[in-house]
Amino acid sequence: MDDAKVDRVAVDGAGSLAHLLPRSRGRCGIYELTFADGERYVGQAVDVVARFGMHRQKWHDIVEIAFRRVPRDRLDEEERDQIRRRESAGVRLRNVVHTAGRLGAADLDRILPPPRQQRWLAGHEPCPIPLALGEGDPDLRRRTRHQFDRLRADARFTAEMGRLVGAYLRLTIPAPEQTERDFWTLTALPGTNAARYPRLFTVSVHALETLFVCHDRRRPQAPHIRLNIDETVARSQFRTRLRLRAMGAARAPYRVRPGVLALEFESVESAHDALTRRQIVKAARRLNLDLMRKGPALNWKTHCPDLVRHVLSS
Repeated sequence: MDDAKVDRVAVDGAGSLAHLLPRSRGRCGIYELTFADGERYVGQAVDVVARFGMHRQKWHDIVEIAFRRVPRDRLDEEERDQIRRRESAGVRLRNVVHTAGRLGAADLDRILPPPRQQRWLAGHEPCPIPLALGEGDPDLRRRTRHQFDRLRADARFTAEMGRLVGAYLRLTIPAPEQTERDFWTLTALPGTNAARYPRLFTVSVHALETLFVCHDRRRPQAPHIRLNIDETVARSQFRTRLRLRAMGAARAPYRVRPGVLALEFESVESAHDALTRRQIVKAARRLNLDLMRKGPALNWKTHCPDLVRHVLSS
C-alpha cells in the first residue's frame, strides 16, 4: 500500500494505536504489518486499533503498520487483492488464509529442509513408503478403529479404490511417513456433508480436503471421486489443458488457498489414469506442499492410521 491515502505508523514498542488512529477518522479498512525480519502480514479490520492489539499479543516484532480506509462491504475483495499483489511481487507474507504457501514455514522445514522440498516438487516419481510404519498413537487408533472396520466392510470401498488412495499418498505427499497425521490425514467415513453427500474417506492436507470419495444419498451405489490440484501448474501445459475438460475441471473457491482446480471422476479407473499424468501429479504436489507449508493438519483427531496401512498394502 503506497498511495497517498495510506497512514503509515512506526509501532516498534507501541502497545496501542488509539492515539495515532483516532476513531473520528475511521478505523475500518485494510492494514499491512511489517516485521523486523522484513516479512509482512496483510489483513482487514472493522476496527484496526482493536485488531492491532490482538496481533501485538501474538507478535512482538512488529515495526510498522500501514492502514488504508476501505468500506466494510469491500474488505474481503481488497484483502484478497492486496495479498495476491504481494505474492506476485515476491513479498514474504505471514498470512495463512488467501495465500498460496508460506515460504520458510519452520514446522515443515524441520522435517524436510527446503532444498529437499524443491527436489521433490520438481520430480514426479512416487515416494517409497515402508509398510512397517510405527504403531503411532494407540489412543488415536482405538478411537478410529470402528470407523475403519465399517469402511472396510462397505462393498463400495473396493481393493481398486484402496490402491488409488495408496498411489495418491505415494505420488503427491512429500515424506509421507514423516508427515503423517502432523501435516496430512486420512479419515474413514468422515461426517462432512453426511446429510446429503456422505463420504467414504477424505485425505486432508492442513485445512483442505485434497482427495475424497462421496455419493449422493439418493444414489448410494454411485461413488463420486474428487481430486484437488493447483490450477496454475495444471493449466501450464497445453496437452494437460485439453485433458482437464474430460476430468470435469472447475475452479474451487477455497478461502484457505486460492488457485485450486477440482477434478471430478465417476470411476476409480479414470481417477487412477489421472495420477499417471505427469502434469497432474505435479499440480497435486504443488497444492499439497503449499498447504503443508501453511501449517500442520487441523483435523488430526480423526486421522485413521489403520486405513493408511490398509491402502498402502493394497
